[in-house]
Amino acid sequence: MVAVSGLPEFWKEFSSLGQEVDYFVTARLFDGTPAVWPQELDYIRWRHLVAAELGVDPMAVQLVGSARLGYSMNPRKNFRRFHEGSDLDIAVISSELFEKAWGELREMIEDEFFSRNKSYLRKLVFEECIALDIVLPRLSFGEQWSRSRDLFIQDLGSAFRNCEVNYRLYRNHASLRSYQVKSVNIARDRAIEEGIHHG
Repeated sequence: MVAVSGLPEFWKEFSSLGQEVDYFVTARLFDGTPAVWPQELDYIRWRHLVAAELGVDPMAVQLVGSARLGYSMNPRKNFRRFHEGSDLDIAVISSELFEKAWGELREMIEDEFFSRNKSYLRKLVFEECIALDIVLPRLSFGEQWSRSRDLFIQDLGSAFRNCEVNYRLYRNHASLRSYQVKSVNIARDRAIEEGIHHG
């Protein structure tokens, strides 16, 4: 399967929102229903399910990434469009859980298991974001969150059966916004470099 870039689609949406990075983040990443959401499923209800399973407030749960926009904001993935093998990226905003995970991570980061990922993990913690894909099984709440993934996919139906759920834990809303703004800036710059902004 050839991955189709979503960069032209990004630029079209970005332009329709006045080419304002911060406004794009609010309008497309934090408000409304995700682009690839099943019509029959209520996104707010799904967020409540996720929040209840993870033990956080529903306002602390956001679907981000290609499932949210319909295309990836990651240049390493060539901004490709969402497809059946794409991940569902769930952002969880909780200062309490962030502090807990950070404390546990500080103890385990010296473990040989994480030796290849130390700089990556430190960078994310510095940005007040913890990607839980690597460390989740070793966190005190990891087992419960891992079990919950299947429930989240099951509730979405067969179109999402092959999707993997990834969590990112953010210290606060400002750190989530900052992370997303960086991604939009990168996509904007790439669209300009590639001349897509003229099309």
